[in-house]
Amino acid sequence: MNRRSPFRFVVAVLAMLALARPAGAFFGVGGGGGIKEGADAPMFTGQTIENQPIDYTRLKGKKVVVLDFWSIYCASCIEEMPKLVDIYNEFKDKGLVIIGVNLDSFGTHRVVKFMQGMETKINFPVIIDKTRTVAQSFHAMVLPTTLVIDVTGKIRFYHVGYKQGDEKHLRSVIAQAVKEIKK
Repeated sequence: MNRRSPFRFVVAVLAMLALARPAGAFFGVGGGGGIKEGADAPMFTGQTIENQPIDYTRLKGKKVVVLDFWSIYCASCIEEMPKLVDIYNEFKDKGLVIIGVNLDSFGTHRVVKFMQGMETKINFPVIIDKTRTVAQSFHAMVLPTTLVIDVTGKIRFYHVGYKQGDEKHLRSVIAQAVKEIKK
């Protein structure tokens, strides 16, 4: 039995890898990097974990939108999340919407349970992008990927990864973008 245990483990890992969809195959097809700042944001839709529809066409021209692509298995994503909550709390009444785009494919229940156990509660909408449709549209290949779409629909900020302090630049981009909303 001991001789077979490592073999079974290797077979199980290989089976999981074969079933998993590698990020490069999904997000980097064609070799063209990410979306450039200044480009028009693609239209997107999604369903929140509360079963509410999100349609970017209803936000464009009215709100500054931050998309944050994340996973419950991404340590940097989880480290960034309280900073995003702070930014959302600061600017939500000034025209900001943050939308978390979760890329976990194991189901909404696991993500919701994880979010319920977080010290800082996520108070902005989160959509589950199991099919990676939204992620593909924005070329979100590495997590976290955070971007700001200004009120005109232009990508104002596109950032891959997170390290402590990144939120300062994000905050300044958002502060400028919400000033440009015509009331």
